[in-house]
Amino acid sequence: MSNRYLRYGDRRFIINRETEARLERALEKVYASGSSGHEWLTLYGDSEAPCRLLIAAGVPISIETEPVFEFT
Repeated sequence: MSNRYLRYGDRRFIINRETEARLERALEKVYASGSSGHEWLTLYGDSEAPCRLLIAAGVPISIETEPVFEFT
């Protein structure tokens, strides 16, 4: 399985599929009609050191993958 990262502005955070799904829901809220234009996203909810990002309209966001190379 390849590592997945959330690139948010100039920062990069490792994420899992659950976090990616929460990001999609946050983006839907941010860009919904009548929205305040921002939404908080907790990246590592079950962690002792949770990280929260303010997802806002206009901030560059992308999901990156890092390929896994298998050697035989």
